[in-house]
Amino acid sequence: MKRFAILSILILISLGCLWFTFRNVNFGEVMSMITSKASSWPWFLASGMVMMMNIIFRGFRYHRILASVPEVSLKRCITITSIMFLGNSILPLRAGEAIRVYLPYRLYSIPLATSMAFHGADRLFDMIAMLVLLTLSLWFAGDTIAPAARTHPVEMFGHSYTFDGLVELAQGSSILILLVGLGGILAVCLIPEQLKRFMGFFSRPLGERWLRATNGFVDHLHSGIAVFRNPRDFILGGFWTFLLWWMVILNVQILSGVFGVDLTWAQAGMVVFLVAVAVSLPQAPGYVGPFHLGFQMSLSICFGVAIPTATAIAYLAHFFQIVPVILLGFICMSIEGISFSSFTEAQQTLEAEPIEDQA
Repeated sequence: MKRFAILSILILISLGCLWFTFRNVNFGEVMSMITSKASSWPWFLASGMVMMMNIIFRGFRYHRILASVPEVSLKRCITITSIMFLGNSILPLRAGEAIRVYLPYRLYSIPLATSMAFHGADRLFDMIAMLVLLTLSLWFAGDTIAPAARTHPVEMFGHSYTFDGLVELAQGSSILILLVGLGGILAVCLIPEQLKRFMGFFSRPLGERWLRATNGFVDHLHSGIAVFRNPRDFILGGFWTFLLWWMVILNVQILSGVFGVDLTWAQAGMVVFLVAVAVSLPQAPGYVGPFHLGFQMSLSICFGVAIPTATAIAYLAHFFQIVPVILLGFICMSIEGISFSSFTEAQQTLEAEPIEDQA
């Protein structure tokens, strides 16, 4: 009953985002724009291949994270990663996250706590990548944001600001956010217990649940960092992180270019960052709703792209992000001989055996 209620809320959030995305859009016009680009099929094929490479590069990164377990092959890391994204794309409650923690436990008898640490290390790379991407995008594309609004003052908190001034403020803030983020990661590495006490000072008044959540978050990141036995694996993990996020940026550039919207890597990076923030919200399977809204608003508000064009690009970006990933995931499920019952088994195992007890 609880799962049904949560899923219902997530679906409502996704539907709300879809309504907001298409509320002032002529859907027939958008579909006409898309079908008019049928001759650009080589670029669409390239988009799908780029997103497949994104998943494969994630498998390469996961292989470096699991370097301390040499019996786990590169092929197995790629298939497990592909199956995870398949689960996230078509099943509720991010079931793919559970299956990637569960499969190393089932296939190699790796303790759940260790497998969770591997998963935490993977997410740590993405957190660092997003902080760096935000900073670089603001500094290299900040002067191109919201061209139509730059001449108009912005009223905030009873004061009038120029848009250029706000962009400069955001640029400076992005460096501060990056330094704070990297400092936090360093604190997780070196002084996790002191960090938990510091965070507990603020979370304890909110209740025991918040305190456990913050402590668990720090422990999760700390165990993720601890999986690296030598700097070489960490550096290679960073290299694959750069390549996989570059694939996402390239995909935005490809699809935008089909519609005559030429974005620099920094502008496309800004779109990627804003969409990543949008899809981090609770939502239904497949990122439906928040993905479209984040993509449309980032193109239209930040770079002055017409709403119908921005909506068409968002629709295609979602299609070519989800469909190739689903196809690759099904292929990998076939290779591994895994059925959908394994997703249920994974969630039940993680719920029945608390991670703390596996350490």
